[in-house]
Amino acid sequence: MRYGSLMMTPTPGPAVIVPGHDVLALLAGHGGQATVAELRMDAERTFGPDAVYGNCHGDVFDFEGLLAFLASKGKLARTGDRLVLGAVPACSGH
Repeated sequence: MRYGSLMMTPTPGPAVIVPGHDVLALLAGHGGQATVAELRMDAERTFGPDAVYGNCHGDVFDFEGLLAFLASKGKLARTGDRLVLGAVPACSGH
């Protein structure tokens, strides 16, 4: 199942799953690198503090779980508190 882009102001109501690629777009907006705290703050401001994140396969994550998933797929690299876009920062067109 695929989810459309949700780069908009969040609205109250049932939880909406924010695609992981939207978080990667936030990281790209920081020039491809940011601290975890900076990206988390940006994500909370953009998607709301209670956002639920997901991937194109329907798996859901909290923010830290999403970062771990994206790192495991090479979409971002994490060194301590620093994040940088990885070698495979986009969806693979499945």
